[in-house]
Amino acid sequence: MPDKIEPTTDLNENSAAEQLSDSFVNDGEDSSIDVSSFSLPSGKKVDVKPYDLSVKHRFIPERLTALEIINERFARQFRIGLFNRLRRNADVVASPIEPQTFEEFSDISSENHLNLVHLNPLRGSSLFSFSPELVFIIVDSLFGGDGRTTKIKTQGREFTHTEQQIIKRVLELALVIYQNSWADVYPIETEYIRSEMQSKFTNITSSPDDVVLTTNFKVEVGHSKATFCICIPYSMVEPIKELLIKPPIEEQTYQDDNIWMSSLTTGIKQSSVELVANFTHIHTTVEKLLALKVDDILTIEKPTNIDVTVGGVPVLKGHYGKVNKQYAIQVEQVINPVIEQLNEGVFND
Repeated sequence: MPDKIEPTTDLNENSAAEQLSDSFVNDGEDSSIDVSSFSLPSGKKVDVKPYDLSVKHRFIPERLTALEIINERFARQFRIGLFNRLRRNADVVASPIEPQTFEEFSDISSENHLNLVHLNPLRGSSLFSFSPELVFIIVDSLFGGDGRTTKIKTQGREFTHTEQQIIKRVLELALVIYQNSWADVYPIETEYIRSEMQSKFTNITSSPDDVVLTTNFKVEVGHSKATFCICIPYSMVEPIKELLIKPPIEEQTYQDDNIWMSSLTTGIKQSSVELVANFTHIHTTVEKLLALKVDDILTIEKPTNIDVTVGGVPVLKGHYGKVNKQYAIQVEQVINPVIEQLNEGVFND
């Protein structure tokens, strides 16, 4: 029997392993790996940021379509409201919804006039943020100016009492319009709480890293431009997220349709039309027509029924006769069903 073959090891592999282990061992020192000794390829930089799993970050998986429609409605109605207040054409355009952290929003709106608003019955508070440029444009327009504003240093400057009262009136207008814009999606009631100049005193989120949904509205009055923003914590609308994902279903306003139809019916009844009664038709040829002379007699048969038309459209049928020495037609049938419905007053119900 041959001797049992013992497994052999490659001397080169053993020597390589020993060299590798020796490279991580220092005489009498810690053998841990120094991560800082590793270098990245040239030209590449890595910005390492801590990630907290307990904080909801800015990524919103669903598109809040209904909320975008609400913002578009608000922009259209607010443009009309500004025109009624300023008596100047104003253009208001809504930007897409931007998820961001509350800390990022605070850095952007550090100079804005912040207004805390409750959207009952939703829990929490939202912010209506007005830029100083918008306030100056409105003030200048209300006092007879053309809406143009010069560059005014706003940092560290508080709004005057007059400016705050004007902001409050514009805010009241915005809250009424914003509440109406939500009516078809989720009925809310806007409630003004207070105003602040610094976002750190608003406390609409429990953490600076919480996600908020911000919508910027660009306002243009003449040659002047300004912005204002609506900031809503994501935690506020998360319970009704399913309603905000799908677009709202437009309900038909039958009351408005009836009012419009009644006004149209009244206008039609007061319109003047020409009734034409064709007594008879004579069929002939061009040759006979050209051969006609003065005092020629055309024989016809007296019709039993006569069609009455309006613009060439038959509307009535009746008998020919006389009433009080005047030619007349006795109505026997109404041909057009619309005229019959107008007579019965169907559209006025």
